[in-house]
Amino acid sequence: MKLTVNEYPVSAIDWGAKVSYSDGELTLNREEILTRLEETNSLTDIEITEFALAEPNSETRVNNVFDVLPAYARLGEGASTFPGFLGPMQTVGSGNSAELTDFSIVMISDFPRIFNKVIDKTGLGNDVSPFKTHCHLVFRAKPKRDNMPLWEYHRAMKRAGLAIGVYLAGVAARTAAPRQEIYELTNVPAGLPRAVYVCQIVALQYWNKDEPILYGNDLANLIPTIVHPNEFIDTGVVACDFNLDFDTYSFQNNPIIKELYRRHGKELDFVGVVVTAAHITRELREFSVQTAVKLACDILHSDIAILTKVGGGIPESDVMMTIDGLEKRGVKTVGVLWGHEGGSMNEVLTAFSPRADALVSVGLEDARFTLPAMVNVIGDMKIDFLRNNPQDGAVIQDASGPIDVVCSNVCGAIDQLGAGRITLKEY
Repeated sequence: MKLTVNEYPVSAIDWGAKVSYSDGELTLNREEILTRLEETNSLTDIEITEFALAEPNSETRVNNVFDVLPAYARLGEGASTFPGFLGPMQTVGSGNSAELTDFSIVMISDFPRIFNKVIDKTGLGNDVSPFKTHCHLVFRAKPKRDNMPLWEYHRAMKRAGLAIGVYLAGVAARTAAPRQEIYELTNVPAGLPRAVYVCQIVALQYWNKDEPILYGNDLANLIPTIVHPNEFIDTGVVACDFNLDFDTYSFQNNPIIKELYRRHGKELDFVGVVVTAAHITRELREFSVQTAVKLACDILHSDIAILTKVGGGIPESDVMMTIDGLEKRGVKTVGVLWGHEGGSMNEVLTAFSPRADALVSVGLEDARFTLPAMVNVIGDMKIDFLRNNPQDGAVIQDASGPIDVVCSNVCGAIDQLGAGRITLKEY
């Protein structure tokens, strides 16, 4: 499978008479975007109430962020983007696509909750964010029906946000791409270690019925399976509804997949991705772990494995059980995990294997700090959803003033796929 991604870097955004892209400048038009969403039936269940722009190095805070989405479109007649969810079902990972880089679409939820985030475009919050250099199109919407279930509302929001991204990338693709990136698992010199990525893409203790994640399918009974890494890059995966410190943009631009690609043919042989889910019954969990080990060892014949998880608790146990099984089969493993207050990995994990002797921390999710005041606020002027506040119950803070947060309140700071900009070293 060979995938060519035409990249269109965004260095500036503004409103204008029509949507266009030229020399790094992305011009947006509200009416044109809304018309496109109406044409694609993306506003059946929601009404967009706000559009805003957020640029790097501006004193801007975005409040109550639910998800961050890419602007990406698969190109060619009949090509489907985010198939099974946004477009018709078809496998992805080959052909030509277009992406706006250093740009993302930010969704503001109308419903505060502990999993929502903040984005600051300057100061400490920006320094720890993987979106530090991004220009953002921010939108907010309200449900059209009273008492719409939260999962239906979020699903409609994602459908609209992804449709916006497809349209914007498609407009940019009418021009010649400033650069291209080619993704292909080419033949490599003999003797390089075979590397597999075991990627947990959902934790089912937070599962919502029929939630579209992999090719629009829910993963309630997912048996671990092998996918080509290009299927992540080319819109095969959507993040689950609960923002457990990752987002759809980071899944598609998975930093581990891209780093393994950079080293492919030089330091290692990247042989594929095993996708898993963290199940809630003991039988399914044990079957899942054993199947993941079998695929990595007996089908892909891996020498090394990198593992990531979604959330905490059961997902950590699954990762440790998988590491244990792989190490027993002679596969060297690295687990990418977050830590908690106190920091030591073997103290914070719900399960621990002595064979897990190579763990990478994406930081302490409950490390506390204060973000500075911001001049502009996009979204609610009050923040009442932040996790791990010092007092019991909700602590309401002025969104324009200094705010007390933990790392997991800042969008992307403790990204469990490793996209964040901080880590923890344990000696």
